[in-house]
Amino acid sequence: MRVVWDRGAPKVSFSAKDLADERVRRELSGGLRKRLVVHVSSHLKGSNRRLTHRTFACDVTRDLWEDGYLVRIATKTMRFKTLERVLDHCLAVEGLFVGEPQQYERDKGKEIYFFVEAEFNPISKKQCRELIRPTSGSDPVGPITVSIVRRRICQAERTVEFRSEFFEVPQ
Repeated sequence: MRVVWDRGAPKVSFSAKDLADERVRRELSGGLRKRLVVHVSSHLKGSNRRLTHRTFACDVTRDLWEDGYLVRIATKTMRFKTLERVLDHCLAVEGLFVGEPQQYERDKGKEIYFFVEAEFNPISKKQCRELIRPTSGSDPVGPITVSIVRRRICQAERTVEFRSEFFEVPQ
């Protein structure tokens, strides 16, 4: 991971293309809409408390008629000829600001690290709540079972996580 400080805020560059194993590549080439989501957060050394957080997502659809891919990020739609170009655009991050300068003000001189979580087809918290509703009744095992099942069902189909080395927040 490369980090460059620009006007008091970090810009990170990295690749999360390891997310795209053979199964993910096959599914992305299938024609149905799939989602790639990347979360980047900064943390103080010795802590897992999040200082800042940045998330972006690519919705990818194989366009079987045009022999290419449609990629939607927020309200912007782009076309790419190959899956490799899609992965470069969605998972090879170059110069992404993680937070605003004021979020790093009180931590000048301290060491921080960046944590990246890349997900393939994650289920949103809203969808998860809708999929699994708490059981009613006096069964004491019900809530425990729901909790275990929720953790299993509400995961992305594939996740890759990694973190950076330590960087000092400039004075």
